Amino acid sequence: MRFNDMIATVLEQDEQSALAAIAKWRQLVDLVAQRRGPETTASLEEALAWLRAHRPSIPLMIRIDAARALGGRRVAPVIIALFGEDHPSVASPLFASARLEAEEWLDLLPRIGPVGRALLRHRRDLAPEIINALGSFGASDFALPGTVAGADPEAMKVRAAPQEPDAGRTNGGQRHEAQIQELVDRIEAFRRDREAAPRPKPPEQEQVQEFRWETGPDGIVLWVEDAPRGPLIGQTIATPAERSQYGVDGQAAGAYEKRAPFRDARLSIAGSGAASGDWRISGVPFFDPLQGSFLGYRGSARRPRLDEVARPEGGGEGGVFGTEFPADALRQLIHELRTPLNAIVGFAEMIDGQYMGPAAGSYRARAAEIMEQANRLLSAVDDLDTAARIETSRLTVEQSPVDASALLHRLHEAFERIAIQRNAHIALEIAPHLPHARVELNVAERMMARLLAATTGLACEGETLAASMGMERVGQSEMICLAIDRPSAIAGLEEKALLDPGYSPEGDWPGAPALGLGFALRLVRNLAEAVGGALDVGERRFFLYLPPLEAQERVLGNGS
Repeated sequence: MRFNDMIATVLEQDEQSALAAIAKWRQLVDLVAQRRGPETTASLEEALAWLRAHRPSIPLMIRIDAARALGGRRVAPVIIALFGEDHPSVASPLFASARLEAEEWLDLLPRIGPVGRALLRHRRDLAPEIINALGSFGASDFALPGTVAGADPEAMKVRAAPQEPDAGRTNGGQRHEAQIQELVDRIEAFRRDREAAPRPKPPEQEQVQEFRWETGPDGIVLWVEDAPRGPLIGQTIATPAERSQYGVDGQAAGAYEKRAPFRDARLSIAGSGAASGDWRISGVPFFDPLQGSFLGYRGSARRPRLDEVARPEGGGEGGVFGTEFPADALRQLIHELRTPLNAIVGFAEMIDGQYMGPAAGSYRARAAEIMEQANRLLSAVDDLDTAARIETSRLTVEQSPVDASALLHRLHEAFERIAIQRNAHIALEIAPHLPHARVELNVAERMMARLLAATTGLACEGETLAASMGMERVGQSEMICLAIDRPSAIAGLEEKALLDPGYSPEGDWPGAPALGLGFALRLVRNLAEAVGGALDVGERRFFLYLPPLEAQERVLGNGS
């Protein structure tokens, strides 16, 4: 399908609801970003006008997420100019990593404004001609708006006119000028000698393999043993690294909030010193023996093993979930897949809904089947995108109250129908009066759905799987726990084999996860860690732990 036809198809979509408008805005951004031709078409102008007109109604985080999705890719200059008109927090992710040809940047610089040019000045990968062009905008970008009140042009000319030297001070003035010139020459000579001299190479430091650490009550590291103090003192375990690739993950931060122990959480240290790189840290809280007040955490850190998910040595980004496929390349592939899939779903919906006129029943049935398969592929694409965001530390999860028991009831009805097709059954038991979970609704639904698909989708004929939800103590904290039986098809397999991203049981399993069992389980585990929970693979059951609302949060929620 041609570009103009795809734009026209998306523009015809209805945006009566907020979600429909957001979906339409994202689709248009994806399409316009792929436009590489220099010529401007009527469809492109109409799409840009729609995006500008509806931009105020699109939530800020949605626009930021769209900019992050385009980061690091070669996109159309018009989409960069569009995001350059937005809030700096929206433009920053795209301007920090977008790739264009030098001629395209030079043509774009006058159109992106002072804020966009200021963001580009922080980059160190631009061509020299672009750096020089940015420098030429300095006078206009850094000038204060307006004029100086009361400034008289004639008076300025008088002040600028050269004054006649005093005859009595001519010789003294000449000596003073000679001294200043000599000082300037000496400074210039020192600079030339320093630049010409070879710079000594810093001594190579041997990488530290393990160390011990301790934090204060605020979660900030105060003491380190067996490792350099500089890059580690001041690190915090209380806040996950959301927008930066350096810091701890959600597992450590979630455990800190609950004052619970944690094991093998991720820590990334910036720089190139002996302590830089990836770590796996474990810690336990300690308390005042007399008053019982919380004093901080004590723990140890080690380098990740080869079988653990980590970026490979050498500075490059690792693959997704332990694979060799680079995360950024995968995200670009995802972007290329999502747009045609959305178009397929849109056309199938028009045929099934008879929006363009009556259609035969066979055509509508076929369109419904195509729509179902395309939505299944879109779900798999979303899982791949989430996995890539986790590996590149670009996944942000907002925590909000979620009724986990009601969500499980709804999902149970859908997956029970799948199980009945194989003459299987899911026996569900939910404890009464469970508190709400503190996790984003979409993330909670994805974790539970993928875990149910990984179990009921592999159920054999006549098999009954028991699933239960209740409260369980983990360390010193109470957690919401969803426990599901492991089907007989994967009985006896060790955790390492089940979490292999490429593992999927042999045989015909139409209800199994689209990307394989191992990929689905690893996605659930990493999402659980991101929200302060965990996925435990037991000998007979899977255990998904989610953080509940605190008691004071429940009181405030009921009061509101």
